[in-house]
Amino acid sequence: MGFPEYLAARESLVLYGQPVLTYILLVSLLQFLVSVLYLWKKNDTYYGNLIKLLYISTALYIVGFLFLIKFHVQVYNTVLIEYPVFLRQMIPVETSRFAIPLWIENEKLYFWTMATSVFVLIMQRRKDIVAFLGVILAVFSTIVYFFSNPFIDPLPRAHSEITGWYATLAAGDPAIYQAAGSLFGRITYYYNSTYMWTHPPMLFIAYASLIITAAACVYMLIRQDRIYDEIAYRYAKIGYILLTTGMLIGYPWAIEAWKDSAWWWDPKISGSIMMWVLYSAYLHARIYVNRNKMWNTTAYLGIICFLSLVFTYLLTYIVPGIHSVVQP
Repeated sequence: MGFPEYLAARESLVLYGQPVLTYILLVSLLQFLVSVLYLWKKNDTYYGNLIKLLYISTALYIVGFLFLIKFHVQVYNTVLIEYPVFLRQMIPVETSRFAIPLWIENEKLYFWTMATSVFVLIMQRRKDIVAFLGVILAVFSTIVYFFSNPFIDPLPRAHSEITGWYATLAAGDPAIYQAAGSLFGRITYYYNSTYMWTHPPMLFIAYASLIITAAACVYMLIRQDRIYDEIAYRYAKIGYILLTTGMLIGYPWAIEAWKDSAWWWDPKISGSIMMWVLYSAYLHARIYVNRNKMWNTTAYLGIICFLSLVFTYLLTYIVPGIHSVVQP
């Protein structure tokens, strides 16, 4: 097992995973159409078809995720970084493997959308919200296909690091010292970190729950029915607990991984704290939910919270920082 086997595993993921995502896109387009028709005509036949499509798309997401799991296992089994003897004084281990988590790089939005699909199916009795969320999920699936496709170019940064290491090693490049130190740090404090296996998935599952809150807040403004406020509050509590726990887990990880940098000024961290403060305000505002017009106030606040969530997620792609894909 080695580098050629890794390349073969990567090609296999593209071969089998890309058709799955194509089917997801096609089903999502139908899902979008049926959701709009139900919201327009309130016909239960349309809703029944929508639920079937939601089950199909969710099942396809899970199948694609299983392909990703298989690929990550293959990466661990095939890519063995063997540090040369003359580097052993600098690198405290002889070998390293990549235990890459399943929610990094172009897999993040895929995982978030899959988790949201599961939440939507759980609450399928709330027809109006589910139809509205069917539209949102279709939009998310389209974005995943065209802008965050985990199958067309699997783990591009990790792939670049793996191929770069083998190329440097084969060429006997003097830069191997720097490459070894950098790669060891990435493997130890990022890919193989326990925090990386717990911090991000908690946040993405929290995001999925908070999408339900946002949709219920929109319907609270449209229908003025307390049931929507109760749904929003129920899922906000789930999302808030996961969000808070995920952020707390990220704190010791940041101290360990970025102890020599001012990580607390990172835009993503600042945005996450502001988002958490807004959701804290939303939950506290519900203490007064029975007062005049407070339902509308909490609904508006819930929508603002979700906009801050989307903005915080996008910070990774638009502002340089420790979490960012944009280089300073």
